Amino acid sequence: MHGKKDRTPVAIDRAAADVSADDFDALFIPGGYSPDKLRAHDEPVEFVRAFVESGKPVLAICHAPQLLINAQVLRGRKITGWKSVAQDIRNAGAEYIDREVVVDGNLVSSRQPDDIPAFIEASLAKLEEAGGGKTMTAAAEQR
Repeated sequence: MHGKKDRTPVAIDRAAADVSADDFDALFIPGGYSPDKLRAHDEPVEFVRAFVESGKPVLAICHAPQLLINAQVLRGRKITGWKSVAQDIRNAGAEYIDREVVVDGNLVSSRQPDDIPAFIEASLAKLEEAGGGKTMTAAAEQR
């Protein structure tokens, strides 16, 4: 498969239907157009739902809430995201907070690329809290 920018080649090891939340320690959902495209397919939506329900860290930025909305896992949660999905987030029963990072349980969310430094800090803290320990501390020290 090829990425949108510069047609960068990307290898996909396994399909969403062939994995489970048990196979991973955390889930990162990037922004851009990917969440909108993925939410049109049952397998990625079900994978995301199971992952959020597992309690493991879910790291979401920009348009990532679109996928979380379709997974129906936002009701009663606090989250941020790209401003154009703010009303969709509210319609899904979540509280939209216009802040660079929002942490609610296992969910770490951020609005936009300018928020990446704060998003990384909060994500590393959540991963360490979840058991990343020495690996996450080493990653933070390398930055």
